Amino acid sequence: MSAWTIQSVREAIAAKNVSARELAAEFYKRIEERNPVLNAFLILCPDRASAQAQRIDGLVAAKKPLPPLAGVPVAVKDVISTRGIRTTCGSKILENHIPAYDAMSRAVRAAARRPPWQRVLPLPPLGRIQAAQSVSPALFAAFRR
Repeated sequence: MSAWTIQSVREAIAAKNVSARELAAEFYKRIEERNPVLNAFLILCPDRASAQAQRIDGLVAAKKPLPPLAGVPVAVKDVISTRGIRTTCGSKILENHIPAYDAMSRAVRAAARRPPWQRVLPLPPLGRIQAAQSVSPALFAAFRR
């Protein structure tokens, strides 16, 4: 599993050697085994991962073109706002913060999956959280106490 590359994941999924759902399940299994020691993931979203994997498997079944990162497991750092998912920036002050919008980096990724005539980027409200997403995580550590 550690020898996967973006290209090899896409090729394996397209060739039906592995499904996106199987791949997501395998990565979640590894996270569950190792995260208690590593503490690398604060929040997991298995429902979203499963829905995305199902969408990719549907594209494969319909023999439609796959997006560039089809089936590739992606972890979003806790300083990037993701609509509807608790985003804390590692701060006690933000421990219950659930953004109502996606950070621009997520919006750009989502727009890339749309047809060219629909690639309009929503502009999220600029506030402390959004502005803070462009600064170093080391800066957050100074204010975490």
